[in-house]
Amino acid sequence: MKPGPARLLALLATATGLLLPAPTASATSTASASSATSTASTSFVFPGPGSYLHQSYDSAGDVYDYSLYVPSGYDPGTPSPLVVLLHGCNSTADQRAQSSAFNEVAEQRHAIVLYPDGDAYDRLLNGRCWRAVTDPQGETRDRGDAAAIAGMTRAVAAAWNVDTSRTYALGMSAGGFETSMLGADYPDLYAAIGVYSGAAYAHGLAGCAGPYLPTADTTALAQQAFEQMGPRRRPVPVILFHGDADPLVPYQCGLQALEQWRRTDDLALAAQGLPAIPARPTRSTDATVPGGRAYTTIEYGGLLEFWTVHGMAHTWSGGSTDPAVARFSDPTGPDASAAAWQFFARHHL
Repeated sequence: MKPGPARLLALLATATGLLLPAPTASATSTASASSATSTASTSFVFPGPGSYLHQSYDSAGDVYDYSLYVPSGYDPGTPSPLVVLLHGCNSTADQRAQSSAFNEVAEQRHAIVLYPDGDAYDRLLNGRCWRAVTDPQGETRDRGDAAAIAGMTRAVAAAWNVDTSRTYALGMSAGGFETSMLGADYPDLYAAIGVYSGAAYAHGLAGCAGPYLPTADTTALAQQAFEQMGPRRRPVPVILFHGDADPLVPYQCGLQALEQWRRTDDLALAAQGLPAIPARPTRSTDATVPGGRAYTTIEYGGLLEFWTVHGMAHTWSGGSTDPAVARFSDPTGPDASAAAWQFFARHHL
């Protein structure tokens, strides 16, 4: 049984002591399942040369808000990559856009960035968490938040010239839980995914909020993710980030997500008659940001990467140096936004 919203928020507050500020903007337009209509927000000014739009999406009568960054170099005649970036609990699309500074990467790489927000239930009764945290079994293909996020992705691709072979999903915290779901629910839509301070496919809150508890079997989760792919099954490239001092989503949950995806991808490779991913990293690198944090990167044959940021808590590594969003990011860590893009850019559908 999933915990009620009050219990969920109590767990989150106890684990971190962080309750994020109220949203800085709201959606002011609507979009159908096949199109997107936008208007500029009058209450939120986002720095940068591109266009920052607030929109909404109707998922079978359930309305979700989202924000969209279109780089200044957008060319309607040239397909652009698309990155879907999901926020965590008690935060918003605008806060994730500000703190991650992913729009700076988008400007450089001519990528469009979609920042989904939740529906009324997520906003009012679920602590702005994605339902992969509170009800993972309800997050399957064409149902729940996962279906809405996939619908937003397709709507943006229909409204703008998007390269559908270069569409990616990345999420932090509850967004990382949800991104693990998207990787198995929609391997035909997202060329690669990123799980930041998240958990394995369908893990849910129990055991991954506050103290770590081994409540879910990794092999079973890996098999479940593989079965969820169905006829769309393929090895999904995954990059993962986690601070080893994270008080909200334990570091062990990030390691379990890595192992789950290694085993899921092995099942997909075996189904194609291809060799398995090595059980041990094929490359390990230790480095330090000048004047900042040490970090370790391990790779598994090009399909998987795991970044450990030493001493970092539940914040976005790198990101914005703006004092207004200081609580959301840690500029002393490696640039997670740039690292995620570099990984994504190597993978196409």
